[in-house]
Formats: sequence, structure tokens, C-alpha cells
Amino acid sequence: MTTKTIHKEIEFNRPKKYQVLEVLGRGACGETLRLHDVDMGIDVVVKKYCPVVSKDAEPDQFRELIERFRDEARILFQLNHPNIVRVYNYYDYSASDTSYIIMEYVSGFDIVEYVKRNPVEFETVFEKTISGFEHLERRGVLHRDIRPSNILVSSSGEPKIIDFGFGKRTEADMTVENKSISLNWWCEVPPEFSHSLYDVQTEVYFIGKLFEHIVKEVSLSGTKYAGVIGRMCSPARDVRFQTFNEISQILNRELLVDLDFSEVEIGAYRRFADGLSGVFASIRSDANISKDGSVILDGLETLYQTARLERYLPDTVRLCRIFVSGNFQYFKTKEVEVQLIADFLKLLKSLTGSKREVVIANLYGRLDSIPKMDPALADLDDEIPF
Repeated sequence: MTTKTIHKEIEFNRPKKYQVLEVLGRGACGETLRLHDVDMGIDVVVKKYCPVVSKDAEPDQFRELIERFRDEARILFQLNHPNIVRVYNYYDYSASDTSYIIMEYVSGFDIVEYVKRNPVEFETVFEKTISGFEHLERRGVLHRDIRPSNILVSSSGEPKIIDFGFGKRTEADMTVENKSISLNWWCEVPPEFSHSLYDVQTEVYFIGKLFEHIVKEVSLSGTKYAGVIGRMCSPARDVRFQTFNEISQILNRELLVDLDFSEVEIGAYRRFADGLSGVFASIRSDANISKDGSVILDGLETLYQTARLERYLPDTVRLCRIFVSGNFQYFKTKEVEVQLIADFLKLLKSLTGSKREVVIANLYGRLDSIPKMDPALADLDDEIPF
């Protein structure tokens, strides 16, 4: 048998074909275009690095801007959430003083305009926006340029957080730097700015101010989240929510109360969620966690039929694979009772519409909170033998 040599580096150099459809905008780092990907048959957005500063006139700022441009691509490439714009590819032509980011095209309106047109969707848009920023929080990313134009809502009602040109990892220095963060704020800034501080709690403030602005612009009244938004906007950091996860937990409790889940239903969910999440030690940061209820239902049904005569699942990895597409580490000795799957299947089949969506969303949140591992450190699923 002949063994073929596998090259350590593979170069894909077949040119892609894109048709330019329109110019969408221009910023400090360059211009944004809508293109049509001829091969895939979809529209995409390309951000081209062509800054307002000249390399010859201001070499330091030119270099800083191209590094920021590259950082935006790196940050977005490792995020995977329905309410955050997806990056498809990054083309580095820094030797020619330019680069390109290819990303998802969102057809819709900025968040304020969307709610003006669809006021009944305000609470749903709020919940999904919080979910997106909770995901950023868990991934250790700060957006740092929260404004109405940087949250678009698609024609299907899905908020998309865009433009991470000022984004940073939370492990970096979080002082407010004049050179690296926008000073053109659209609302009153929080008091921590006087101490040169910008952290997750600052992001909570700006999202709160954004939705407070929407309430006033659209003349909304009676929203059940008025109290939550008020706390988010509080100048006092000991009153303001500290994290988006804290807000998300309150929203989930509100949904459970509103939709009137029974104690039996809540118990079936929690037992299954505890069993499933307990198997995972970590999930690779670029793995995809499923939120498709029908796919999850079909996968669990198939798994249950092959294990219904057993007390414990013979292979917990098969269960994990229903929910996570990508690499992960798992505890080999953790056992999952087949009865948990039977009870959860019964629950999912009995629920329809919003109640099933809430269960899936809560399960997604549980799995998304599992520690993440760097893609560079793990290529295969790993057993942890204890």
C-alpha cells in the first residue's frame, strides 16, 4: 500500500468570482461593498482595507489601522452565533497595503428603524440582542462601538451585531484609549470613562441606552423589560447589571413564567440539561452548537431507539454530536441515563412554538457556557479518563 505525503501547508489559489453590486459605506479603515459570490450563488459583504490616512504621510497610524482590520477578522472568525455577523474568509494582501474581509450580508434595517416598522417585535429583538452580547461575553470579546448602525435586523427579524473594528479581547488592557476607541458617542457616556475604564459592564450600559433610545423613538409603553433596561442604564455600577449572563438569566425566568411551564416540564429539562452538559469538559471555540429544534428532535429519537433497552447510553459521544458540530473534550466516565433522553423527548414532542424555542434556547445557553478551548490546541475529540 502506497502512503502519500501530506503537505504541511495547502494553498488554495483558484480565483473566486465576485460581482460588485453596490457600495454600502466607508469608514476609517476602508470601504464596504455588497458582492455576489458567483460560485456559491449568494450575496456577501466585503470590507476592503483602504484607510483615510496615507502610508507615506502617517506610517504609524496606517500600520495601526491595518492591525485593527486584521484583529476584526480574527475576532469575528472565532464567533458563531445567530445574532452575530459571520465572517467567511480573510484575504491578506498587506504586502500590497490592503486586505479583505468576506462576511455575511444582512438584508434589513438598523435596529431603531426595524423596531419603528415592527414595534410588536421590540421584546424579541431585545432578547436576541442580549443573547448575542452574552455570547461575546463568554468568548471574552468587547465590541466597544455600540450604536444603532452597528446592530442590523434582517428581514426575518434576526438582530445581527456587526462592525468589530474597535473590538478587543477582555484579557487585553481595557483602559479607554483615544487612539483605539471611538470618541464620537451618540449618547451620554458612563461615569467609568472618567477613570479610563471600559469593560463588560460598560457594554451593558450602552446596550441599555440603545434600547432606552428605541423606547423613546418609537413611543413604546408597557414593555415588561422596562425595569431591566433601567438597571442597565444606571450610572451607578453597584446598581447596574454586571454581565449579560445576569440579564439573560432574568429574561429566561420571565419567559418560563410567561409561558407557564409546569414543574414536571421544568424538571425534565433540567435533568437532561444537567446530564448532557456534565459530559463535556470543553468545546472548541469554533464549534457550532445547534439551535435547530427539529434536527435535535430527530437526532434524539434515533439515538433513543438504538439504546432504549439499556440503562445508560453505551456511547455518550453520539449524544454530544447531536448538539455540537466540531471538536470537544468529554469525560469518559460520565454516564447518561437513557430515561433522561426518554423524558426529554417526551417534553420536546409535547411542546410547540415559543415553548419549544425557549427550551432549546436554554439548552443552547447551558452548552455555550461550557469552557472553550483554542482551535490551535485541539484537532480531535479527546477523552478525559476520569
